[in-house]
Amino acid sequence: MSARIGPEVAAFLDLAFPLVFLSVVGREIAAGRNWRNLPMVAALTSLLLANLLVHFEPLGIAATAELGSRLGVATLLMLISVVGGRIIPSFTRNWLTKQRPEIRSPAVFDGFDRVVLAATAFALVLWVLAPDGSLTPWAALASGLAQASRLARWHGSATLREPLVWILHLGYAWLALGFLLLALSGFASLLPQTAALHALTAGAIGTMTLAVMTRASLGHTGRTLAAGPGTTTIYALVTIAAALRVVAPLAEEHYLAVLWLAGAAWSGAFGLFVLLYARPLMLPRETAGPV
Repeated sequence: MSARIGPEVAAFLDLAFPLVFLSVVGREIAAGRNWRNLPMVAALTSLLLANLLVHFEPLGIAATAELGSRLGVATLLMLISVVGGRIIPSFTRNWLTKQRPEIRSPAVFDGFDRVVLAATAFALVLWVLAPDGSLTPWAALASGLAQASRLARWHGSATLREPLVWILHLGYAWLALGFLLLALSGFASLLPQTAALHALTAGAIGTMTLAVMTRASLGHTGRTLAAGPGTTTIYALVTIAAALRVVAPLAEEHYLAVLWLAGAAWSGAFGLFVLLYARPLMLPRETAGPV
């Protein structure tokens, strides 16, 4: 509708949600004195700024749309690195303790994790500010290898019996792969840079979004923390969508067909989530089996 209502109204409407959301989150953190969650305020502020930079371009203020897009993606990737690094080993440890106590527990957060987060933040800053800089692919390579090493410390291969757990590891694996593809695209023209972008967005962001939404929804509706056939299908669809979107540029004359399949799988994953979880989320909490 932006062509009809104008860029000013479109910007106001689009920025209203993140602005109100930021205000609500900030108020809740202050009211509960939950200061350890203050980084979420910084992340939401970054997303608001990124969205504003995108709107500056159609408003004729500055050509900052691409900068804003990269800032928004980078913010979400850093959130996955920070929050994922907290919940993935925790959920994995809980599951292994109950189901496979013979397996060694995932590594706890330590100095190595801090180095990984620092390397990732550095790579993302370079990518946002200088995506074509000579140092950017090297930083992306270091971050990708560091993230892959971090993921290996969490023993995801031992959780293949439970999709609700291994999907978290798969989502994080897309993060490491995306950085490696970003480095590869900077060193050689074997793959377009969009392949890395889609690995990071459709792959890491898309998969982790569904992984956390399904788990949180099961827990908050009183259901068993296990993935049923429907939830497992959601995971399969988002994985297929991300993989097809990454390889689509290599399909040559079949590019549009692969693109359509990727879009159908992506829409199917999120559409199936709505179909399966809308009713449980709207009803009173009750104990039930997996979805």
